[in-house]
Amino acid sequence: MLNSSIYDDLRQAAEVHRQVRKHAQTYIKPGIKLVDLCKRLEAKNRELLEAEGFKRGIAFPTGCSLNHVAAHYTPNYGDNTVLSQNDVMKIDFGSQINGRIIDCAFTVAFNPMFDNLLQTVKDATNAGIKFAGIDARLSEIGEVIQEVMEAGEVEINGKVFKIKCVANLNGHSIGPYQIHAGKTVPIV
Repeated sequence: MLNSSIYDDLRQAAEVHRQVRKHAQTYIKPGIKLVDLCKRLEAKNRELLEAEGFKRGIAFPTGCSLNHVAAHYTPNYGDNTVLSQNDVMKIDFGSQINGRIIDCAFTVAFNPMFDNLLQTVKDATNAGIKFAGIDARLSEIGEVIQEVMEAGEVEINGKVFKIKCVANLNGHSIGPYQIHAGKTVPIV
């Protein structure tokens, strides 16, 4: 049986993650430099976690990937990239306590032409969650997600595009102090 302190660590890290996300959504707006966004988000994460070395803190550098960059882009100091009205940005950050990591990503877009894309992503995520269960194969969960995603379309500047999943970008299990551990939910 799992130790109850593990659950407490996960619950606390999840609550911090929720609060940081809510806080970040107040200042993620066109015109912000990506590096400033990441610094601010990570500072709030550390503050709420009461960061203490490897015991409590951010789980990994914040990702803020724009447009065709699907994931895992972190700006370096001196990077002057600015979020614009027509960008689609994926934010990925993590909180950890005693190595118990909470990892979550979300997407923001400010131009209404991307509303259908964001809704399709939500629908696909919810379909995967609904299908998941003790007897569900990970590949089957991935198939359900992919089916919903690729049934969607997005109109950009008057041209309609079918939504495609990104090859080799998977859901994944998480282990103590290990962000990508063992199992994956394959797409494509």
